Amino acid sequence: MGDFAQMTQASVRDGDVVFSLKTGGVSRQFEISSEVLQDHFGATDASGSELLRAFERARPEIEALAKKTQWVPSEQPIELGTGDFTET
Repeated sequence: MGDFAQMTQASVRDGDVVFSLKTGGVSRQFEISSEVLQDHFGATDASGSELLRAFERARPEIEALAKKTQWVPSEQPIELGTGDFTET
């Protein structure tokens, strides 16, 4: 597991990567779909190891998007989908 995955306690759950990231001084739960990681960040399949490698590559974009969502009220993980990312 890479540095970003360890720092965010990322894990693969039901084909998505679930992780925690501190935004605005508060730790928030996020979920990024395997579709995003395959379509935008180069995951070659939906295996856990491949999704986590793509998650590492997506770090700058994920951190920037997480910062933008810091004021979104949510009791559930904030879902990051294909519409949240531009083509890379």
